[in-house]
Amino acid sequence: MLTQVIGLGVVGKAQAFLLNSLGYKVYGYDVEKVPKNDYYETVEQPVKADVTFICVPEKLVDQAVKQLVDAGNNWLVVKSTTPPGTVAELAGKYGVHLCHNPEFLRKKRAFDDVLSPSRIVIGQCCPKHGSVLIDIYRRINAPIYVADTTTSEMVKIVSNALRAFNITFWNNVFSLAQALSIDVQDVVDLADPVKVLGEWEGGKWGTKLFGKPYDGKCLPKDMNILAEALKSRGLDASVIDAMQNYNEKLKRR
Repeated sequence: MLTQVIGLGVVGKAQAFLLNSLGYKVYGYDVEKVPKNDYYETVEQPVKADVTFICVPEKLVDQAVKQLVDAGNNWLVVKSTTPPGTVAELAGKYGVHLCHNPEFLRKKRAFDDVLSPSRIVIGQCCPKHGSVLIDIYRRINAPIYVADTTTSEMVKIVSNALRAFNITFWNNVFSLAQALSIDVQDVVDLADPVKVLGEWEGGKWGTKLFGKPYDGKCLPKDMNILAEALKSRGLDASVIDAMQNYNEKLKRR
């Protein structure tokens, strides 16, 4: 099977490295001149391949799809992080089969992560092409999940947004811990977010209501206490206020 990687940045190089490690012939193309490498052969223009992985910046995905269609490719795999619905829209626009296969890589550990990923998500355009990707990734020791392309796009966006939200929340907690002269790590150890959200007191907090606000006696009360504890010490409580405001809108619905 001839494979091709379009875009040889961090993601593209890691994908080419993976494909080569799995025994596939890999062509690599980038608009920028990139040095030749042992795990891919550079080409001057995209070619017609059995499977092509698009790893360009999001704003260049449309252009890349068009260029590859013009080169005779009728099935492509987008690894770029795209807004939900983009891949389905482009598939209709160009009349081709497009899958979405997000990456979960750390920039400084990309080659390690691509060989040992947390999971492999395949947003398939159809079972035929989804099965080809499953066959490619089958030898990697990681769970494989198959979904539609828009769900796959959402998984990537939500995974990183959840991390960003969690970092912001704990920065807010850290500011309050400093003001109270306590060690925030002690709070983290006894309010472990993984266990608080996924195990303790029933688990799945926030992933079982879907459209229903948090309510009852404890959650609204304790959110108010946290917001007031921040504000009374001159600290920013905008994150907590925003959550409370959104929850009130859900209640009014």
